[in-house]
Amino acid sequence: MIAAGGTGGHFYPGFALGKELASRGRDVVFIIKRGSASAKLLEENELLYQEIDFVSMPRGKNIFKWIDFLWKLLLSILEMKRFIKSYKPAVCIGMGGYISFPLIFTAHLMGVKTAVHDSNAKIGLANRICSRFTDMFLLGLPVEKKIKNSYLVGTPIREEFRLKASVEERNYWTFVTDFAINILIFGGSGGARSLNLAAAATAKDLLSKTQRLHFLHVTGVRDYEEIKNIYGDMEHVEVISYAEDIHALMKAAHIIVARAGASSLAEIYSMAKPAVIIPYPYASENHQYYNAKIFADAGCVKLLKDTPNLAADLDRTLREILSSPKGIKEMSANFEKLNLPNPLKAAGRIADMAEALAGARIR
Repeated sequence: MIAAGGTGGHFYPGFALGKELASRGRDVVFIIKRGSASAKLLEENELLYQEIDFVSMPRGKNIFKWIDFLWKLLLSILEMKRFIKSYKPAVCIGMGGYISFPLIFTAHLMGVKTAVHDSNAKIGLANRICSRFTDMFLLGLPVEKKIKNSYLVGTPIREEFRLKASVEERNYWTFVTDFAINILIFGGSGGARSLNLAAAATAKDLLSKTQRLHFLHVTGVRDYEEIKNIYGDMEHVEVISYAEDIHALMKAAHIIVARAGASSLAEIYSMAKPAVIIPYPYASENHQYYNAKIFADAGCVKLLKDTPNLAADLDRTLREILSSPKGIKEMSANFEKLNLPNPLKAAGRIADMAEALAGARIR
């Protein structure tokens, strides 16, 4: 049983793990947030799921939010108890975020083996709480503070990232020419307004001086119309609101501009793509900055802070990268210095550990 949801950064690693376990003949049931868009993908892949109505713990003092949280927590624990009795899982795995807590806590009380995965370099609050109730803690990136029973395993990514770009996938870049440098811009599943605005300004400035660049900008649904209007009818730019198959776009890109979500970084790592990384400044405990710093210290990405000067900083940084073809190759080669677990093998590694944890119950 796998709890995965909230954001794509939590869901897709769990999805990759679920597909790996299913390929081994294991029965897999996902726990997701009620109304989550991930239900469609699970149905398409014939993976079972159950939905719960749970919310993250309030950070303020609003009494009504706390009452809502505590009520939904109680209901979700009761639902989880029913699911565990019904499916009788050998092991329960939380992939991070608040959706993991009801599963891990309830499974622990019921004597079911548990594991928790955290993709980030800073452990989130929900996972810190879950660490008290879990048999095994799995890390996507190195962390400073030691976690009991922890193992560095990497962050699972989808199998599609293993394959070379097909002709059909390259056709996503409808304007690609052999001499062009393709720059992909995306801010994650929800988009990123400040990144979108800065990137659009930078792209327009660079394209006013050269036609050897092509931009594909994934804006997120919220900012799509505004960003598309900023570009107008400019050539060598394609703007889309969302890309479920982001792997197809990333494969054809030469340079990537993105946030520092752990899943995005794992995907970039798997393909050794030079990147400009702009951490979301309001991420809990600034974890995106610490994610990105690991990659920046190795010299394979450029790290920029999301400040009012972001457009100018991004423009300058892309110019520096583009001025040195040798430097682009060096950035790509520097991924080998990371010495991190291979994201493409992470799902298999976690599946092995889950099966070992479950022991005789799955034989």
